[in-house]
Amino acid sequence: SIISDNTIFSRWRSIISRVVKMPNGNVVDYDIVDQRGAGAVIIFAWDSKTKTATIIKEYNPGCHKILYGLAAGIVETDVEKHGADFDIAARQELEEECHLAGGTWYRLTDEGISVPMDKYAVTELVAYLVIDPIKVNNPRPLDAEEDIEILNGVSVEQIMSLIRGGKMNLVGGWGSLLAIMKLKER
Repeated sequence: SIISDNTIFSRWRSIISRVVKMPNGNVVDYDIVDQRGAGAVIIFAWDSKTKTATIIKEYNPGCHKILYGLAAGIVETDVEKHGADFDIAARQELEEECHLAGGTWYRLTDEGISVPMDKYAVTELVAYLVIDPIKVNNPRPLDAEEDIEILNGVSVEQIMSLIRGGKMNLVGGWGSLLAIMKLKER
């Protein structure tokens, strides 16, 4: 059971000192990352005509590398932004980061289920597949900290190579694999 949660650092992310009494009776103090918001979304955009995806390439500050990934973002609780709605956040992040909108949407986790991002993170994820979204001419602007390159026409083989080669971040790889499995079911 949780004995205490105390925020020990707070900026874009917070670090929480979480003291827990384990089932074996040990008391452990963990550092937990809280990205804030209601969770996070990740979106795999697929073009059924070309049988290719639209992915992104961006700087990942944690590992200090430019990696491939999918459109993704925090689900903000502010009603002016997402209002804690995962579906709204997914659509807005796709438009902002890939300049795409519309299409046919599939949630890749069971309804009402989000998946913990990491053992030491509060954030939980929901993955989506969108088929045949269309280009947006005047998309929502990127967040100030983002510098994203949009890559269209990426094959499943190329995505699998990026994942196996460590060139796609883990969350992007997970979302891609779920989407590829869903596409094989169709």
